[in-house]
Amino acid sequence: MGEVTITVKDVHNIAIAGLTIAIFVTLTRLGIRIRSRKLGWDDFWAAASIIGAILLMTGVLIILEPKPWMTQATLVGGYYITSEGFYSIVWTSRLSILCTIIRISPANMRRILYAVGGAFGIMWTFLAMQEIVICEREPGWKDAVPTQCHLGKTVAIAQLATDIIADICLLIAPINLFWRSMLPAGHRMRLNIVFSTCFLTTVVSLVHAYWIFANLGLNEIFTGIFETTISMIVASLNVIVGLLYRVVTKSESSSPSQRTGGGIELHSRAANTGPISVDITTTTYTDAETGAKVASVQNGLYDDSLYNKQPEVVQFRGY
Repeated sequence: MGEVTITVKDVHNIAIAGLTIAIFVTLTRLGIRIRSRKLGWDDFWAAASIIGAILLMTGVLIILEPKPWMTQATLVGGYYITSEGFYSIVWTSRLSILCTIIRISPANMRRILYAVGGAFGIMWTFLAMQEIVICEREPGWKDAVPTQCHLGKTVAIAQLATDIIADICLLIAPINLFWRSMLPAGHRMRLNIVFSTCFLTTVVSLVHAYWIFANLGLNEIFTGIFETTISMIVASLNVIVGLLYRVVTKSESSSPSQRTGGGIELHSRAANTGPISVDITTTTYTDAETGAKVASVQNGLYDDSLYNKQPEVVQFRGY
């Protein structure tokens, strides 16, 4: 991989623009969930990623543009805020995606997913503590400008290994669920596309790990910010794409070219028998977590991919 020259201005711009976009996307996702009254743990972790983004942006601005009045302790604190903000965004985004999978999973699958969530927490804690220990062993970096610890190969290997393991888990977890579910093909395709975007964070993680190996500070910070931006956006894509899908579906169903009848006509071949009207009008949505009925929607309209669809009323009228 050829060397790419990253300047302080480049890092400053990606920190402001990238993280601002990621925060906006996440706030949009939370707004959609609040309006539809479907807040869950996946939204909690998405909201936590916003806090991490604020910490990361603050820390980056401190170490890139130190003010004359800032002490060494302030600059060192700024670096640790940056590093811990990075980890908090990456792992809260992954936990958000995992909790989305848990919401639509059957009970017998959730125990495994809870164990995966616990493993994510352990990996997050390990990486956060590892960086502090390594940086405190060689405190010479605290006098450098910009103030940045040289992490070395150990941290690069640990980050890359945990990133690959976590992203593979997020890709494998929903495969069996989507394959065996009764969701329409369009919905399964939409969710698979959203979750497969986890590969984006893996690719960026490879680049980030390379710059840690190469010990090029600004390149490392730049790719780290880019990785967190992608992570936050990917974590919110499912909700936003779901909203867009429902809007498009509703607009198509209301088109004059669409049939608006309430049933499906099945014609009998008997000479003296009229058409049989099969009226399937009501669909009940059941919360995947509690089993409680949460909504009743006409014409089988599927809502937000977070609820299992079960038929409630099927009426047959012959005439």
